[in-house]
Amino acid sequence: MNNYQELVESLMKPGGKMEQCMEGFVHRKEQIHFASAVARAFADEVFLAAEAGTGVGKTYAYLVPALIWAKQNQDKVVISTKTKALQQQIIAADLPELEKVLGYGLKYTEVKGRDNFICWHKYQQILAGKKRLEPGETDFIEAILSWAEVTISGDRKELALKQELMQYWGLIAADRNNCQRELCTYKDKCFRLKMIKNMNKADIIITNHALLLSDILVDNSILPEFEYLIIDEAHTFNKESFDRLAHRFSLYDTLNILELLFVKDKRSKRGYLFHLRSNYAHLSEIIDETGIIVEKTIKLTRQLFEIVTRGLRYGDDFNFSHIINPGDKNRKWFTAMHDIYREEYKPNFDLLLSRLRDLALELEGQAEGSDLVGIINALQEIDDTAFCIIMEEISFEEGISWMECLKGKVVAICSAGVQGGERLNQQLYQKLKALIMVSATLAIEDRFDHFIDRNGLNLYEREGKIETLLEESPFDYQRQACLYVVRDMPDPGSPSFSREANKVLSDIFAAQRGQTMVLFTSKKHMQEAAAELRPFCEVQGLNLLVQHEDGEFATLVEEFKEHTNSILMGVETFWEGIDLKGEILKCLVIVKLPFRSPADPYCNAWDRYYKMQGKNSFTNFMLPDAAVRFKQGVGRLIRSENDRGVAVVLDTRLINRRYGEVLKNSIPIKNLLAVSRKDLKMQLELWG
Repeated sequence: MNNYQELVESLMKPGGKMEQCMEGFVHRKEQIHFASAVARAFADEVFLAAEAGTGVGKTYAYLVPALIWAKQNQDKVVISTKTKALQQQIIAADLPELEKVLGYGLKYTEVKGRDNFICWHKYQQILAGKKRLEPGETDFIEAILSWAEVTISGDRKELALKQELMQYWGLIAADRNNCQRELCTYKDKCFRLKMIKNMNKADIIITNHALLLSDILVDNSILPEFEYLIIDEAHTFNKESFDRLAHRFSLYDTLNILELLFVKDKRSKRGYLFHLRSNYAHLSEIIDETGIIVEKTIKLTRQLFEIVTRGLRYGDDFNFSHIINPGDKNRKWFTAMHDIYREEYKPNFDLLLSRLRDLALELEGQAEGSDLVGIINALQEIDDTAFCIIMEEISFEEGISWMECLKGKVVAICSAGVQGGERLNQQLYQKLKALIMVSATLAIEDRFDHFIDRNGLNLYEREGKIETLLEESPFDYQRQACLYVVRDMPDPGSPSFSREANKVLSDIFAAQRGQTMVLFTSKKHMQEAAAELRPFCEVQGLNLLVQHEDGEFATLVEEFKEHTNSILMGVETFWEGIDLKGEILKCLVIVKLPFRSPADPYCNAWDRYYKMQGKNSFTNFMLPDAAVRFKQGVGRLIRSENDRGVAVVLDTRLINRRYGEVLKNSIPIKNLLAVSRKDLKMQLELWG
């Protein structure tokens, strides 16, 4: 063992500096094992896929070796997380604590997307009256005036405004297309440039998966060069990669930018072109001509999406995605979409871009000219994306294309490759000396094959460059937790399932009197259950908190913590990233096993990927994916050595189907009992 590894382990051992300097620090052998593995990966320049069960203390276990490595070797280390909560925890709490332990200062910074920062140029344009504001927008600007004048970071996280005001943040948010860059009068005041300067000086960069993947999209032009990367919450990285690397042609994004230029209604004309016409009368002819082309482009954009909407014929309650299948390519609406795009939409869009560039040349040197260039850049990006999807990728057999629908209307046309591993390898993995991918849930039945395959790491496994580590939770689940499966429930596919599930939920609520969280796989199912059970909860004196109805994530979590009579209902975001230690959560209910819908583009892409290889997609994707998500959900229950709680699963597939063994073997709770509905209440009372 070298001095570097010895130093890492000595800090964490019993009586070490972490125990001496950090109040409440608990020595755990699992944490030392994991920290030592991270240190070896850095020193030996290999990749490490590690599962660190709840309670191992994974964040400190990778931060300590990362900080010491950066200090000793003058190498940048990038740490990427999925959730803002973890990103904030590392910056605001963990790193300052570890500086005290190490006894020396470190240069670290938080890196996030530019839209998190106020753009001083846009802000000054508004103050100068160069942008007409609607009443709600005016209220927002008035609310941020005092903050804008004193803020050091310019970061929106400093604002404590209600959502009805924060919805207007885009008015002043920095964005790539409107950035004046070196021509900006206010570049010395640019908060994003300050972030970049801090980033270039930093030893440790804390970012998120979204920005890390955005860096790939723009040829690694956001982050500085780095060769050491830690990806925390790595179980989400593949899904995030699919979402971020996909192409998306959006109806509303396109209309928003076009209407920024010019919009005419019964009462008035408004938009950037109208503003230019009032200030540059000598350019009225080209401006008027451009306005006519904008109007036509808006009309054609609506028409293009309406053709697809009419062809698909979904009802007003359809809020999902339609995957393009081979049969669709022979339908009239598909041909009509291509025809209008090729014969009218694309030529008109090209003409619009040409006229806007002519106008920008006339305004060269003026502030308005650089603003117009920003709009042109945004429209060019839309034009490139639309062409890529409609004229190229929508016909590729090795890719996947889909229509996003909202209330039965098509709002976006999208495409993606079925496996992004090759792109990740070329633009990320190959540039690294060491990569640490860690989560509390990576392994399926103690194996990492599924994770390695989905993240495109097979080549590194074959070359012997990737190591795996499984550190189980130090918690005593045999003593602390039990899982009940209600054995006499209807099959989840039965029309009577929801009705019967609501009856069981009311029994659980009455028995538990609060401190209960219910996880759903469907927003619609959750809303229907809430509508039926809310009157019952009111009569019982229970505080029902429903995601999207009674508040958003952070607000609901805080209220759940404050009131012991609370019942919390949530969907996907509540299956992970929520930490309710102690007496706060006593009962966790999982209504259905978290299998993804086949209509989910991500699911469909992997289904196609495995079928192309002649493999069973359920065995290779659907089941392992559900096992990881199930493991995440169950992991909400026990968060410390002193927690005690019970999980209830209403989905009998866990005990009635052979594949249920995979799900059961992937969770740490081994006290599993199948009980009848009439005995459930008694069992809950016995456990409590």
